[in-house]
Amino acid sequence: MSGWVKLHRAVMDKPIWTESTSDQKVILMALLMLANYEERQWKWGGREYDLQPGQFVTSIASLSQRCGKGVTVSKVRTALKRFEEYGFMTSETTNQNQVITIVNWGLYQKNEEPMTSNFANERRACNKQIATTKKERTKNIRKNARVNEFTLDLTKGEAM
Repeated sequence: MSGWVKLHRAVMDKPIWTESTSDQKVILMALLMLANYEERQWKWGGREYDLQPGQFVTSIASLSQRCGKGVTVSKVRTALKRFEEYGFMTSETTNQNQVITIVNWGLYQKNEEPMTSNFANERRACNKQIATTKKERTKNIRKNARVNEFTLDLTKGEAM
């Protein structure tokens, strides 16, 4: 498995994150990483699936194993139920597996995000401010070093 997924920082302010346990957060990340990024045909248990972006076929046991040590089948079941209640995902269950669909996958994982001129201008202004701040800091450090060279030690009355 290779590639990456986008994850917006705003998710940290959402109840799906703030009200989840550590194990549920691991399961959430696993769901995002397992989802297909393009249409795909998949065979599982002798059955063929036509999957859309944001979907994948798995089993609870397999998902538990993929999440790593300490993430039990029971924890996966609980997390999947909660994530469905939040409207993050849907699940189509059979006696052998599940087809999981991440709701709004396309909105979150768009391949291209047009850079508006306003965004580009804000970015340039921010970079300019950072550069200016670095120059000012360097200038002040040099200035303070020169001032400290000629500071008088008031207790001795001589230059340091």
